[in-house]
Amino acid sequence: MVRDAPPVAFRATPEAVYLVGTAASPVGDDKVIIDVEVEAGAALKVRSAASMIAWASAGSSLEVNVSVGRDGYLDWHLQPMIASAGCCFSQRVRAKLAQGAALRWTEEIVLGRHGEQPGRLSLRLDIDIDDNPLLRHQLELGPGVPGWDGPAVLGPNRAVGLAFLTTSGVAHSGLGAPLSGTGLGWAVMALEGPGVLVSAVGPDLARLRLGLEEALSRCPATSTARPGRGG
Repeated sequence: MVRDAPPVAFRATPEAVYLVGTAASPVGDDKVIIDVEVEAGAALKVRSAASMIAWASAGSSLEVNVSVGRDGYLDWHLQPMIASAGCCFSQRVRAKLAQGAALRWTEEIVLGRHGEQPGRLSLRLDIDIDDNPLLRHQLELGPGVPGWDGPAVLGPNRAVGLAFLTTSGVAHSGLGAPLSGTGLGWAVMALEGPGVLVSAVGPDLARLRLGLEEALSRCPATSTARPGRGG
């Protein structure tokens, strides 16, 4: 069942369900809420037709609430969020997974359009399994955030992304060490539970994606995710 209303709509295709913008948003004080429920044993892939631009605002927001039933699977990967100059935008994602549920969640953020300084962003991702916390991830970026463009956070990079993937248990390599590691602009971190978090930065979107791809190639234990059906 699909219910939608401006400024977003969902369109089903044989490959995935696409999130389509039907109006310029988020802008002003827009507060957009998206609820996604994957029932037990079902699979869903969600994509978007175009990037979402966070326009100049005094405090717009996007809230995504996700529920995945037992043995269900959700693959979420939208086009990048672009933080235009003057925006003040917050995104809050809450994902609740039942035992045996699988999730592949990917986010890409570009700070500013070409040649433009970014606005301010607040990004939060919370993931629970059977009501037990698995991940709490928060990132604050842009003007007014101390040190966001310093070496401890983004430095000169203007694209940042993450991928979360469930695993069949706490991921370990063949040597018994945690499935963790770092490379140029990327890091992989095994969580205290059935999941792994990949994060990456890059000077632009193309190099961010190269970093994410390289990091994900080092995560054989995340191959439990299965292809989703659109619908």
